[in-house]
Amino acid sequence: MRKKMSILLFTLLVMLLAVSMSGCSGSDDAPPQVAEDEILLIIQLDLKEDIGLLILDQNLDGVETSGGISNADKSDLKSNEIVYWTLHKQEYENPADSVGLSVRFRVITEYCDPNYENDYPEEYTVLLDPISFNADFCETYHITITGDKENGYQASLDET
Repeated sequence: MRKKMSILLFTLLVMLLAVSMSGCSGSDDAPPQVAEDEILLIIQLDLKEDIGLLILDQNLDGVETSGGISNADKSDLKSNEIVYWTLHKQEYENPADSVGLSVRFRVITEYCDPNYENDYPEEYTVLLDPISFNADFCETYHITITGDKENGYQASLDET
């Protein structure tokens, strides 16, 4: 009887371990899932050098917002890094499901402490031409940023 109970407990333990580990086997590189009230921007950096921060100035159907991406440990964003930016529907004034979206990126070439005003030294700030497109909530859009300090940077919406 004891032997059967031990085998049963061991089997349950193995099954429990297998179920809990199955959630851990996913790829760390998988993009986050976009919710129905979000627009997800997947931004691929394809640069010749690392950068300090990436600032996004957005205009969604006339509502302007701004934010930025940096590493919490104050390290540079890597030249080939993929970063994610989510626009949440509740942050805007009752937008439609399909909206006009314009994004203007600012590359901050050297690390600076992030601030709420997104105000950074002029000598480190490179303003990119805006990209504009029609966007739908519950969709993902891929953007690539290329270039370098010397020749400038460009952002483009990848056609999928």
